[in-house]
Amino acid sequence: MRTTRTVAAGSTSAVYRYEFNDPTSPTLYGFRVPGEDMSNAHSAELAYLFDFTLGERPLTATQKELSAQMMRYWGAFARSGDPNVQGQPAWPRFDAADRVMQLRTGGAGEVITGYAADHHCGFWLG
Repeated sequence: MRTTRTVAAGSTSAVYRYEFNDPTSPTLYGFRVPGEDMSNAHSAELAYLFDFTLGERPLTATQKELSAQMMRYWGAFARSGDPNVQGQPAWPRFDAADRVMQLRTGGAGEVITGYAADHHCGFWLG
């Protein structure tokens, strides 16, 4: 969060944040910790954005829907600097309201507020 604030304050470009939230995401090979659930870990979203077979299993139909949505957002961002796509939930710019796009299965995407409070960022920044 501190990084987001710093980048946003020093940039003339919009800043966007997201939380990838698929607790059933396939774990990437080589990223296993014995006895630990590594789904939804850092880099878990890579299988949703790139066509590679480094995961432990293929994406389910619901995960493929999320993958298509994410690719549209990333494509729009690469094209214009704005991830918003007509017909999809609006992805808000970073601002003081602490709004974050939550990318998850079972839904088209949800903007959540209070991300810092939900994740106890104050404790980690303390």
